[in-house]
Amino acid sequence: MNQKEFEMKRTLVTAAIGLLFATASVAMTPEVFAQQTQAVSGRVTDAGTGQPLQGARIFLTGSSRTWTTDEKGRFQIRDIGDGRITVRVVMIGYQSLTQQLTVVNGAGTANFALEPAVVSLDKIVVTATGERREREIANNVSIIRAAEAVDEGAITSMSDLLSSRATGVVVQNGSGTTGSGTRIRIRGASSLSLTNEPLIYLDGIRLDNTQAALSVGVGGQQPSRIADLNPEEIESIEVIKGPSATTLYGTEAGNGVILITTKRGQGGRPRWNFWTEAGALVDDTDYPTNFRALSTTGGRCLNFQAAAGSCVQSGEVQSFNPLKDDETTPIARGNRQQFGLNVSGGNERTSYFLSGEIEREVGTFRLPDSTLARLESERGSLPSNLIRPNQLQRVSLRANITSRVRENATFRVSMGYVTSDLRLPQNDNNSLGMIPSAFLGGATPENGWGFFTPNEVFSIRTDSDVERFTGSLQSMWVPFSWLSTRGSFGVDLTNQFDNNFFPTGAVPSGTLIDGTRNSNRIQRFQYTADVSGTATAVLSNRIVSKSSLGFQYFNNISRGTFAFGNRIPKGTSSLAGAVITSATEATTENVTIGVFAEQTLSLNDRIFITGGVRVDDNNAFGDDFDVVAYPKVSGSWVISEESFFPTGSFLSGLKLRVAWGETGVQPTQNAATRFFTPVAVTSGGADVVGVTVGAFGNVDLKPERSEEIEVGFNSELFNGRVGLDLTYYNIRTEDALVSRRLAPSLGSSTTRFVNLAEVRNRGFEGTLSAQILQNRNAKWSIAVRGSTVENDVIDLGNDVEPIIFGLGGNVQRHQNGFPAGAYFQRPIVSYNDANGDGIIGVDEVVVGDTAEFLGTPLPKRELSIQSSVTFWNRIRISGLLDHRGGHKLQNGTDFFRCAQFFNCEEANVPGSDPEVQAGIAAFRAAGTRAGFVENASFWKLRELSVTLFAPDSWMRAFGNVDRLSLTLTGRNLFTITDYNGVDPEVITASGANFSTADFLTQPPIRYWSARLNIGF
Repeated sequence: MNQKEFEMKRTLVTAAIGLLFATASVAMTPEVFAQQTQAVSGRVTDAGTGQPLQGARIFLTGSSRTWTTDEKGRFQIRDIGDGRITVRVVMIGYQSLTQQLTVVNGAGTANFALEPAVVSLDKIVVTATGERREREIANNVSIIRAAEAVDEGAITSMSDLLSSRATGVVVQNGSGTTGSGTRIRIRGASSLSLTNEPLIYLDGIRLDNTQAALSVGVGGQQPSRIADLNPEEIESIEVIKGPSATTLYGTEAGNGVILITTKRGQGGRPRWNFWTEAGALVDDTDYPTNFRALSTTGGRCLNFQAAAGSCVQSGEVQSFNPLKDDETTPIARGNRQQFGLNVSGGNERTSYFLSGEIEREVGTFRLPDSTLARLESERGSLPSNLIRPNQLQRVSLRANITSRVRENATFRVSMGYVTSDLRLPQNDNNSLGMIPSAFLGGATPENGWGFFTPNEVFSIRTDSDVERFTGSLQSMWVPFSWLSTRGSFGVDLTNQFDNNFFPTGAVPSGTLIDGTRNSNRIQRFQYTADVSGTATAVLSNRIVSKSSLGFQYFNNISRGTFAFGNRIPKGTSSLAGAVITSATEATTENVTIGVFAEQTLSLNDRIFITGGVRVDDNNAFGDDFDVVAYPKVSGSWVISEESFFPTGSFLSGLKLRVAWGETGVQPTQNAATRFFTPVAVTSGGADVVGVTVGAFGNVDLKPERSEEIEVGFNSELFNGRVGLDLTYYNIRTEDALVSRRLAPSLGSSTTRFVNLAEVRNRGFEGTLSAQILQNRNAKWSIAVRGSTVENDVIDLGNDVEPIIFGLGGNVQRHQNGFPAGAYFQRPIVSYNDANGDGIIGVDEVVVGDTAEFLGTPLPKRELSIQSSVTFWNRIRISGLLDHRGGHKLQNGTDFFRCAQFFNCEEANVPGSDPEVQAGIAAFRAAGTRAGFVENASFWKLRELSVTLFAPDSWMRAFGNVDRLSLTLTGRNLFTITDYNGVDPEVITASGANFSTADFLTQPPIRYWSARLNIGF
C-alpha cells in the first residue's frame, strides 16, 4: 500500500468512527420523546374518497426534519416551539398542500385533503446531499415508478424497466439471447476510450455495473451485472443526467447517475403479496434463406459471374433455410416461470420488508427433435445443456428494515442476495455459433449448416454462476431542528465462476476436438462510505439557508484467477487430467476519496439559488496530478407563485430553471502507472523468472472533464392534471483520453493514454403527461417522452489522425467534426441496370473516391408513448410504443452473406433487390461496405398488457384477500422499420463502447406471459 492509499484509508476510518460514535450516542440517549404528549397532529386523506393516505411526507418550513403518515394517514410533529408555522404535505400522485397554523403550548392540529394530480412541483427527489423537493432542483430528473411499471407491463429485467421510461436515456438490448447484456447511454456518449455507462446506486451504495461481465468467449453476447437486480424489489428509480446535476457525485459521474430505491415496509399489520408468472418466449424472426444459382453446366453461377460472362445461369436456384426447416431448426419456443412472495409491516417505530423470488427462463434454442431422437438412441440420456443451451435460473432474497430509534434518528438496513446460473450458447461473431452456421450455410439440406451442426455447437457448455450480496446501513439523525445528518455504508460483493467446456471429440475443429476447458473465478468488492450534514437557517421571514458538507469514499477491488486446460481425457471435464495447462491471476484496486459542499438560499420558498463544489482524489490519477475540483451553480424559480403571475386553472404551476456544473470520468486503473509484468523465460537451458515492461504509463494523466449548461421549465396545467417539461442541455467534455501509439523500439506496450480530445453532446428533452379522464367508470392517463442528442468530436488533439475501428476494421471512426464512432466508407454515388439483365454489375455502379460520413450508430432521437386506461376499476389496458431514429447500423450479416459467402438472394437471383446488388457490386469494385450501412430507425410496440381485477365479492370469499388480479402481457409485439436485417435493435457485443454492428446475432424476441397477483 503506497502513502496516498494509506492516507485515503486513514481518512475513511476517522470519518467512520466519528459517525459510529455519533449514532451510538443517539441510540443510547433516553427516549424522552416517547413521554411527550403534546404535538402538532393531523391526518392526510384523499379529497375524493376520504381514504387515508399512507406514506405522505410532511415538511416544516425552516426545519430539517420530515415526517411520514402511517396506515391511517396520521402524523405527529413533536418538540417544536410555539408560534406560527408552515406545514407542507407532499405525496406522489397528488397535489401538494400547505397550511399555516399557530402552535400553542407545543400543540396544534392540521388536516389535509389532497387532490389527485399527474405532476407536482413538490415531489421528492434524492440528491447527493439528501432529499429535496423538486421545486428546489434546477435539473431535469426522471423518476420511474418501478412498482407500477412491474405491475402493469411485461418487465423481465432491469433493462426492461429502464427502457423508454426516462427522457434522454437510451437502453439497447442487442440480442434475444436469455441473459445477454445491455448498453445504457444517458445524453449520448462523451468518452472515446473510457466507459460511457452511468453510475448506479442501490439504497445509498454504489453498485458494480460491469459490462461484458463474462471472462470466457461466447462470440459477442455477454451478461452485464445490472441484470442481477430484481425489478420486483424496486420501489423507484431516479435518473440524474448531466454533469450539472451529478457534480457532487464526483469523478466517474460524467455519464449520469441512476439511483435505485428498494421497497420498504410501512407501519401496520403484515401485508403479504404473492405472485406467480408463466410465459413463453417466441422467436418469430424472418430469418434469411440461403440461395445457390446453378449454371447451364450444373455448377454454381453467381450474378456477378453471369454479368461478366464467365458462366450462364440456367434459371434453376436452390434454396434452403436450416432455421425454418421443421427437421433441422433449433429455434423453438422458450419459457419462463416466476414465483415470489413478500411481506411488509411493522409499528410506528420499526417497519420491515422481506421478499423472496425464484425465476427460471429457458431461451429459444433447442436441439431439433430428429437429432435429439437419434442422439438419445445412440448415447442414452443427454445432458441438459445439449438439449437447451440457453437457460437462466435465479433466486433473489431481500430484507429491508427501518427503525426509528428516536424521534429524530432513523436507521435503515438493506440486504439483498442473489444466486444465479446462466448458461449461454455460442453465437454472434463466432464460427462456433449456431446462428452464424445457419446464416453462412449452403442452399441444400446436406450443406445447410456452414460450420457446425446444432448438436456440435450445443455440446459446448458455457456457464456463469454468480453469488452476489449487497448490504447497506443508512442513518438519518436530526440532532437539532436546524441540523440533519445522514450516512450510508455498505458493500456490493460478487463471486463469479465462469466455466467453458468443449468435450473431447464433440467439436471437430483444430485443438478443440481434443477437449478444452476454461475455469475462471472472479471476486469483485465495491465499498461505499458516504457521510454528510445539512444545516438549515431561517435568516429572515423570507430567506432560508441550507448548507451541506459531505465526505465520500469508494473502493473497487477486483480479483481473478484464470485456468485453462487442453487435451482432456474423454469422459471427464476436470482440469486435473489436461495434458496442457496454464493459469494466470489479476488484481486491480481503484480508490476514490471526495469531499463536497453545497449552499442553497431560498427566497419565499419560490426562488432557490444553489452553489457547490466537489473535490476528489483517485489512485488512477497520474503522480504529477493531485486532486480535481468540480464546481456547480444553479437556480430555480417557481414563478407561478409570485403575486404578479396570472392565476388560472390552465397554467397552475410553472418553474423556470438553469444549471451549470462540471464532473468527470477517471482514467482506467494502471493507465497512469509504469509497471512490470512477470514472465517465465529460459536461460542456460533452465526456466527462470523474468519481468517485462508492462506499460510506461503517463504521470500527467488526469480525469476526463465534462461541463454542462442546462436550462428548462416544469409546468402544471389544469390544476395538475397535465404536466409539461422541457429541457435543453449542452455538454462539453475536455481532456478526453486518446490512445496514442508508441515507438516499438521502446520494448513496451505499443500505446498509452493521453488527455487530448474534446467532445460535445447537446439536445432537448421533453415530457407531456396527462390524466385525460378520471371518474367512477373510467380513468385514462398518457405520457409522451422524447429527446434528441447531437454528438460531435470537436478535437482529437494535435497531430492525431482519425481513430478507425469497428467490424471489418475500418467502418467506424472518431474524426473531428463528426459524431463519435461514426460510420465512414466510400459512398455509392449511383447505380443503374443499364443493360436490363436484372443484375447490377461492377461496371454499373459509381463509387466515391474517398470515405465519407454515412451516419452515427447511436440514436439521435427517441420517443415513447405510454398510456393506461382503466374501466370500472376492473379492467386496465396499458401499452408502450417506442421510437428511435436518426441513426445507422452496419448490416454485417447481409454483407457477409452477400459479399463474402454469396449465399443471399441478391447474389444469386437476377431481378432481386437492386440496392443490395449495388452494395455487392460496390464492394467488389472498390472494397466499400457503404451499401450495408443502413437506416436503423424504427417504431416498436414495446409492451401491451391487460389486467383483470377480481370483484370485492370474490376476494371476500377467500377470507383476508384484499387484492386479486390477473395480468396478460406481451413484449416486442411488432416493429415498423425500413432496415433490411433481422431487427434494427441488434447489436453484436452490446458491452462494447462504440463498436456497433448487426453480425450473426439472434434479435430481440417476443415475450408472452400471464401473471397472478394475490394480496392479503
